[in-house]
Amino acid sequence: PGSAPRAKDWACFRVAMIDAPLVEHVFTSNGLRPTLESNFAIQWSGPGLRESAYRELREHQRVNHFPGSTELTRKDRICVHVDRMKTVFKDGHFDFLPETYVLPGALGEFKRHFKAGGGFWIVKPQNSSCGKGIFILRSLKELPSHEPCVVSRYIDNPLLIQGLKFDLRIYVLVTSYDPLRAYIYREGLTRFASKPYSKEKCHLRDAYRHLTNYSVNKSAANFQENAEVESDHCGHKWSLSALNKHLRCVGVDVDLMWSGIMDLVVKTLLAVEPAVSGRIRETMLSSSPCFELYGFDVMVDEHLKPWLLEVNLSPSMRGDSPLDWHVKNALLCDAFNLVGVEERQVLPRGPPPA
Repeated sequence: PGSAPRAKDWACFRVAMIDAPLVEHVFTSNGLRPTLESNFAIQWSGPGLRESAYRELREHQRVNHFPGSTELTRKDRICVHVDRMKTVFKDGHFDFLPETYVLPGALGEFKRHFKAGGGFWIVKPQNSSCGKGIFILRSLKELPSHEPCVVSRYIDNPLLIQGLKFDLRIYVLVTSYDPLRAYIYREGLTRFASKPYSKEKCHLRDAYRHLTNYSVNKSAANFQENAEVESDHCGHKWSLSALNKHLRCVGVDVDLMWSGIMDLVVKTLLAVEPAVSGRIRETMLSSSPCFELYGFDVMVDEHLKPWLLEVNLSPSMRGDSPLDWHVKNALLCDAFNLVGVEERQVLPRGPPPA
């Protein structure tokens, strides 16, 4: 650790344990070469990076995860940290996460609550993504008997566009946890359900009405993929810019909405900062090689209150549509500039600096 990199190390990248074609495109378009060895300037990895890999990083190398990031991205962990902040800061300062129970530990408490008040609740596997295993609870008999899961109060009054439910994929780059330093990307994606929203009992199991995940809705018969970057307000996936423009046109206070979303992102990161910083100190001498690009999934209700649905540890870096390609390509370029993959690293003209 700390040794000066060899000249050839400065122009290499490694992608490991993940399919990320857009990441590879951005790297190769800017002069980096792929490698399977440890001689990389930057590594883009899927989840599950072993702790020893952090300790082996040299000073000039970068990797796209922090030790302990699952404290933020696991559904059963984030609610623990937000609940802790609720006990410290009263008056609704941390009320952006729907009421949540972690099962099976809180099974008895949830059953009592459900029997007393009923209402709409949504069940999610403890550590999943892409909408897998999610359903709206109609009866206590439907609860998994042994599988760990979280049960959250369902946001049943979402803001709708043309009768459709939608959520926002917001990209947040963290370059340091101690001190906390984060950047919220101005552009992102708006993902729509593919059928009109309905709370009718016969529609509660219809994922196309209640889930906004692209991986779910792309299989719907009526799903419309974005075909042109310029038409970023068409189909079942829009840009955030197109969303803002539409909402302004129909009289929504977009500035108020985004003020709440920014507040949500900052407070979420503050809630997990002690835990993640502690893991970083236990694992490595310095967190300077680490960065993380999170995908925050946020829903806005009819009162413009933002709700945090989940935070994705490895948001998809595939370009399934022209809009995906456009948004994510620019996102990655800006992110790599911020974390320090500079031209002098990518295209060295002489010996690397000492």
